[in-house]
Amino acid sequence: MVRFPLAGLTIAVTGDFGPRRSHETLKRWVEKNGGHWATNISKEITHLISTKEDYRNKAPAGNHQPLPAVAIFVLTIHSVKMALKLKLFTIVTFDWLEDSLMKGFRLAPRGDYLVARAIKDAKKVKKVRKQTKKETIKRGIDSFEKECQDIQAQLFSDRYHIYRDSTLFAYDISLVRVNLQQNKSERYVLRLCTTHSAPHSFATLLTYHHTHGAAQKSILAPMGSDWGTAFGAFTAAFRAKTKVEWDERFAAVPFRKGGGEDAFV
Repeated sequence: MVRFPLAGLTIAVTGDFGPRRSHETLKRWVEKNGGHWATNISKEITHLISTKEDYRNKAPAGNHQPLPAVAIFVLTIHSVKMALKLKLFTIVTFDWLEDSLMKGFRLAPRGDYLVARAIKDAKKVKKVRKQTKKETIKRGIDSFEKECQDIQAQLFSDRYHIYRDSTLFAYDISLVRVNLQQNKSERYVLRLCTTHSAPHSFATLLTYHHTHGAAQKSILAPMGSDWGTAFGAFTAAFRAKTKVEWDERFAAVPFRKGGGEDAFV
């Protein structure tokens, strides 16, 4: 038995749904699946399929589509505004039609299938995204200010921040070594810093943290160093602590010993 998911429905559309979803195409889909296509406003219309833009603008139905050869394809219902005022039918999204046809049965016009609800939810999502973006920016600013303060405390200069390359990789790395038998952990923080403004100069810092005792700070390349000097000091310190060359840091490196103790990772 052939199923007609739109049987008993009278459907009208308004708005531009794209070149592959012309009003003529939608008319064919509706009628092929048992529905009736409306060309005049009446109480017989059960569903108006509308774009969010037309709903927001309360634009006349049939907008944004060039006049086809057969005028019957162009709706003559007055507007979305009139539909809302008269409450003659349900205003749904294109997704309601598409999903109903794909599933082979008429879906209930509720939730995000209602244009008003879809617009409301879209506003909520936009608001959440905007708030998330603001919070992310704030966290980024707070983090940047903190790193500048840490560097200032070591260099006694407020002109430097962590260097980031073209991929936004931050040259601020932590190297950790844990000895469970001795209940001891050690951590090196290695930083390559650059000035806020051009011409850029660089500096390389190393801080040693361990379970017992205060942090030990050292400057491997002083303020005003050129790139070669600072980067060379950075990679040399990395190699000394990890027993791995900087350019090989992403390669699979077997467990190894260094200087009688485990290397940092």
